Amino acid sequence: MEQEVFNNLLTLFRENKLAHAYLFETKDVEKCYKELIQFIKKLLCSMEYEENCSKCDICHQIDEGTIPSIITIEPDGKSIKTDAINNLKKAFSLMPVYTPYNIYIIKYPEKMNDTSFNKMLKFLEEPEDNILGFYITRNKDSVANTIVSRCELIKMFDEQKRLQGSLSNEEFTLCQNIANEYYEKLENGKENLTWYNLNVVLKQLTTQEQIVCLLNLIYNTYEFDFRKSKDFNIIKKLKIIEKYLSELNYNMNLGLLLDSFVIEMGEANGL
Repeated sequence: MEQEVFNNLLTLFRENKLAHAYLFETKDVEKCYKELIQFIKKLLCSMEYEENCSKCDICHQIDEGTIPSIITIEPDGKSIKTDAINNLKKAFSLMPVYTPYNIYIIKYPEKMNDTSFNKMLKFLEEPEDNILGFYITRNKDSVANTIVSRCELIKMFDEQKRLQGSLSNEEFTLCQNIANEYYEKLENGKENLTWYNLNVVLKQLTTQEQIVCLLNLIYNTYEFDFRKSKDFNIIKKLKIIEKYLSELNYNMNLGLLLDSFVIEMGEANGL
């Protein structure tokens, strides 16, 4: 999975189509970081890159952590301090000398304190062509939406397995079919969704895990819409879905929960 991701990014680099910032969601931050470093070496190697390249000065400097155009930031104690972001911005105010890009990597971006977050957000909002950013987190939902929305999200694991959980293939397919139909009805706004909840959804999806899967699938569709359109009204809908996913952690009446959910989604759509 990881190798395929970085191969795809390498193809985008060769086609001059890399985005200015990427957010990796991974189960193992340190493993992802090591693989990202190998990817960066492939981007920048001055020779024909080979694993554990020992001939190229750029690769050697990357291994030693001495190349000024590549900066890694990680929590100092419990948080990422403002000084780290200030130093990054100061270093990258200059054009890169040894490489075509200034590249920064932030491990656990959710641990930026308020001041460092605000400074980093401004940095993201005004991207420069010669700067590439990579953020690595275990859980994108713990990262501020204002950062997530400005990055290309890459999930470094099998998304279907995560969504499916312990559901059977048949149950998961059913959830997918209902999620697609539910999304269309939410966006159409002309259906009686309270009736739909009672007579369609809850007659086919009867467990809490199935409803969690349903909402996650709807969430993914809206998230994809946002990455395409950057319509910030979609952020409201994503927050609503996050709220109800959180509430599903408690013993709640599924019918009442879904009815409340469609009312709030309708309000977000201006209906």
